Amino acid sequence: MGRPAISFAAYFLLFFTLVGFSGCTPAISKQLRQEAGEPVPFEALLERVDNYKGRVVIFGGYILETVNEPEGSWLTVLQAPLDSLNRPESSDLSKGRFLVWSMEFLDPVVYSKERRITVGGKVMGSKERELGHLTYRYPVIEAKEIHLWSKEDNYVGPYYPYYDPWIHPWYRYPYRYRYPYW
Repeated sequence: MGRPAISFAAYFLLFFTLVGFSGCTPAISKQLRQEAGEPVPFEALLERVDNYKGRVVIFGGYILETVNEPEGSWLTVLQAPLDSLNRPESSDLSKGRFLVWSMEFLDPVVYSKERRITVGGKVMGSKERELGHLTYRYPVIEAKEIHLWSKEDNYVGPYYPYYDPWIHPWYRYPYRYRYPYW
C-alpha cells in the first residue's frame, strides 16, 4: 500500500520539476553562448565595429524590416537589452539598430515588424544606410542562430481598472471574476 504512494509522489515531483525547467532555457544554444564569451556592450560595438570584426556576439531586439534577396535575407533590428534567457526587454531601452544577414529565406510574414528576436552570430563589419535625413552606420551580424519569440510571449493579461466596492459591489475580485455573476 505504501509503495504506490511513494511512486506517485516521485512521478509527481519529477513531472513538476521537468515542467518548471522546460520554460527556463536560454534562446541561444550553450555552444554558441560559450563561443561568444563575455557579452559585448552594444554601445561599444556601435563605436568600434571594426575592433569586433569576426567576433561571435549575441544581441536581440525588435524586427523593423525584413528584405529578401536571391542569396539570403536582411533583417533590420532595433536593439534591446537581453534578460537571463536572452529574451529582448523593452524597446524603450534600445541603444541603436543593427542588421542581420542570413543565408536562409526568412519569410517577411513570419519575421514581421515588431516581433522579438534574438540572434547569435559573427560580426561582419558595418553598412551605411539612409535613416530619415541622415546616414546611419549599422553593425552587420551574420546569423548562426536566430530565435524568433512567439507573439503570445508578449501577452500581459487583462487590464482591470481601479476597484471601488461602492461603485461596483458585485466586482469584488477582479482577478478572479471577469463578469458580475448574480
